[in-house]
Amino acid sequence: MDGVIGKVLKPGLVAHSLAPNLATVLPEGERGDHYDGLAAGYDLLVGNSLYNRLIWGNWAADYADAAHGALAKMGEGPILDCGCGSLVFTAKPYAQAPLDRMILFDRSEGMMRRGMARLPGGQFLQGDALDMPFLDGAFSGIMCWGFLHCLGSSSPLIAELRRVLAPGGTLFLSTLVRSERVVSNRWLALLESKGEAAAESRESVLEAIGAHFDVTATRQKGAMLMVEARWR
Repeated sequence: MDGVIGKVLKPGLVAHSLAPNLATVLPEGERGDHYDGLAAGYDLLVGNSLYNRLIWGNWAADYADAAHGALAKMGEGPILDCGCGSLVFTAKPYAQAPLDRMILFDRSEGMMRRGMARLPGGQFLQGDALDMPFLDGAFSGIMCWGFLHCLGSSSPLIAELRRVLAPGGTLFLSTLVRSERVVSNRWLALLESKGEAAAESRESVLEAIGAHFDVTATRQKGAMLMVEARWR
């Protein structure tokens, strides 16, 4: 495959086209995902500003602002959004990004197809975030918005993000954590009971990230923790 995807894939891997600007590295029988059938409902709920304010203690615009700030600090090499989802928060800032060197990566084709409608110029790739198809040190900068809590900090995700980030590169990440907000904690515990999230503390998440990166900045608003970290 031409473009940035072809330059960062591990040797021997082939990205098969599913649609213009959408490819997959998964075998045909493994391309379905739990979120494919939930994508439309996810956008209606999670993309709602009132839901974010009442349940998590922040505004949807906070996520777009975080993406805008991260892009302003990116290096000159390839950029990865790991767990890009439907771009419900990030499409507008990404429209100003260097899309020719940016990969939007997710497991759910259904989510990415909604993202494609929001950002037609994006380059989308389907794959497994716990075993990413990319070369070591392939990306000068990585963003991972609202995804870590889906898998938990004890999963291989953080180590994989470290592996594919280039020396000196920066990781920008957001994740839900337990907070002083009772409603947020109850909702997060409910998601955990359904296998949709890990209800972790801020301290445990930062400890897990710090085992692989140098954490350079943190900010928490409501239950959402924002982290900036450097390759170590």
